[in-house]
Amino acid sequence: MSPPKCPLTGRHIRWLLLATVLSYFIYFLVHGLSEPASSRTVFICDTGNQIEMTQCQSLDDATTCDNLNNANGDVSSCIAYSSGYRLFPHIDVSITETSDPYDSDAATSTTAFVSIMSIFYGIVPYLMGFMYLVLFLASGNLVFVTRLVVLGVIAIVNEEIFKNSVKQHRPAGSCLYFSSFGMPSGHAATSIGLLNYLLLELFVYHPNILCGLTCLKRQLQTVYAFQWGYGWQEQNGDELHAAYNAEVPGGDEADLASESLSLRITTQKRESPRWLYHFYALCYFLLLFPVPFSRVYLHDHSRSQVLAGACIGIVASTVWYMGVVRTCLGRVIGCETSEWGKWWGLKFGGKVGFS
Repeated sequence: MSPPKCPLTGRHIRWLLLATVLSYFIYFLVHGLSEPASSRTVFICDTGNQIEMTQCQSLDDATTCDNLNNANGDVSSCIAYSSGYRLFPHIDVSITETSDPYDSDAATSTTAFVSIMSIFYGIVPYLMGFMYLVLFLASGNLVFVTRLVVLGVIAIVNEEIFKNSVKQHRPAGSCLYFSSFGMPSGHAATSIGLLNYLLLELFVYHPNILCGLTCLKRQLQTVYAFQWGYGWQEQNGDELHAAYNAEVPGGDEADLASESLSLRITTQKRESPRWLYHFYALCYFLLLFPVPFSRVYLHDHSRSQVLAGACIGIVASTVWYMGVVRTCLGRVIGCETSEWGKWWGLKFGGKVGFS
């Protein structure tokens, strides 16, 4: 079925969606900044028991702790357990966390540089997901869709399958202790999983990465493509063109892309400095690798929880990449020259390759 013949195309629909998303984002910021940040302090009974803690409503709650005793044997009272703030609608930020909720001196400093950076890194995965959505709507670049889908797949696997099955509490002192489980860490899964996927992207697509150690090597007009089970296979671009055109007369570049990803990359004729892709890898690493450490520092997750989340992210992103992305990539690349691809204004990659 061909796309409709009218002045309004899919490209205009993308731009309309982009305007809607940006308008909501501006409203989100203005609405959040116009109201003071509301406190999200959590209160508990000062029983001294970190295994079975009891939540109370406020410091003035005189009924919840009546039947409990503190460490001295006296009637327990309510104390501040941990602090946080709702900076924007639906966004709660942990500010003060502690390894010992019954010791006020054990709280993390809210003004320390590490605390501020930890809070920033806590929102990095969400910012990158939003950025990929905006970039796709603005440019029609399908590379951003693949990254956005990876984030969604990892989140579903981690939150719906593992976290709901394990149901392990967060560390003592987390202001999310009573509202959500902590094993495995969703921040660690999405950040390390996305980092792993982005590095796989660079490793496979760019001949210059890691000084040429990649799944795609090129020497003059010869392509060395790595094929699972066969190893490095030498292929000549001109010969592949001739062989394909002989088999499929009139075959265009999009059809050829679905048959040979290595040839598609070779015929792009887009060269970029070698340092550029190493710079991409460094930026990805600096943005995503510290995220799990920030969760441990703020006591929102234990070391075992972020380690489990990171492992799930790596495995999920690798399986998704090898099982789905690599299998369907030729068809995705071919979309940009199809009728519907042109109607939506889609493309794959940019002027500096698959970036």
